[in-house]
Amino acid sequence: MLTQPQNCTGWPEPRFWIEAQLWWTDVGQNVSSDSRHFHIGGCMPYNQTLSGKVTFDILAQLHNNQDHIFKEIYFLAPLPSNATGIVLDTSNHKIGTTGPIKFGCSQLTCMNVYRIEVDTSLISQDCTSALRLRAETALADGVQPNLDVGNGYVYAPELSFKVHISNGNPACPVRYSPDYVPEVPTIAAGFNDFPWSYTRLSVFKDALPTKPLSGNWTIRQLMSFDQRLFNRVSPPVAPVTRSFVTLNPKFHVVDPATGIAMPILGSIQLDVDDMIYRNLVIDTTKLPNGRSIFFFRSDAFVEPGTILPDTIPWLPGVNHTFSGGKPHPGGTSSAVLAFAFFVNNPIPSTSTS
Repeated sequence: MLTQPQNCTGWPEPRFWIEAQLWWTDVGQNVSSDSRHFHIGGCMPYNQTLSGKVTFDILAQLHNNQDHIFKEIYFLAPLPSNATGIVLDTSNHKIGTTGPIKFGCSQLTCMNVYRIEVDTSLISQDCTSALRLRAETALADGVQPNLDVGNGYVYAPELSFKVHISNGNPACPVRYSPDYVPEVPTIAAGFNDFPWSYTRLSVFKDALPTKPLSGNWTIRQLMSFDQRLFNRVSPPVAPVTRSFVTLNPKFHVVDPATGIAMPILGSIQLDVDDMIYRNLVIDTTKLPNGRSIFFFRSDAFVEPGTILPDTIPWLPGVNHTFSGGKPHPGGTSSAVLAFAFFVNNPIPSTSTS
């Protein structure tokens, strides 16, 4: 029986709501109100020890996205420590999948829940690693590729989160270095024409808050990735052009009288026109007690007329012909990492003498 995917009680181990989103906004449109979205998320056993088969109920959502479908949602085994982070052929890495699906949406918003059984015994080494959830998308039946409106490119939202794998297998090799601190960030990624145009972001140093917060909450080393640093492409194809953090937004509010999107941006904590690598302090006393949502978005604007390269500098012999050399129409690719946290501050006394 499927669970209510945002209620993380009742699982055999502690779980926490984490979600990745991939947004695409055509050039000239408003990112907050005019984007089309892919969401994948669920109650994840973040920082828990896993063995054998583990059940996940994944909530998939489409917003303003009538031309596309989800065609498969799956989990990937953690990458080895020396991997590039790019997996072109996922078939040998899948440890749990929906199999082929056709989840589309003819309305403004649609959602569906899929149960996926993940076999952690297929992971060859026992490690503290990032378990990876990814969705592949495609054009809906009858929709023709039209690169002028972004139809025909690849969109692949991805989420990874920290787990401890324990199946009695050999341990991961240890890197002996006095300045090396192993990091398994919680990370979201959004790929458009994978792997050329993408945005990535992470919460690096700190664990996600799994207990109620009070007072000031400091998040160390929020990071939005930029191809200038991580893809060694010069000039960058799609550099990070905005990093945005808010709490409790509601992007899909529609004025019932006009049908016009009226997004509520929430309590904005950070809004920078560049990539970031920094700490962030949030005053939880300004939030209501109970459940809140942390929302972190990284935007990468693709200039109209950009021609995506067909060769990859660090993968010799691998070629891509996404658009046949046709200039990209331009737009904004965004990755989102969202997770739930709880606040429990003392309630000021209202008694009078």
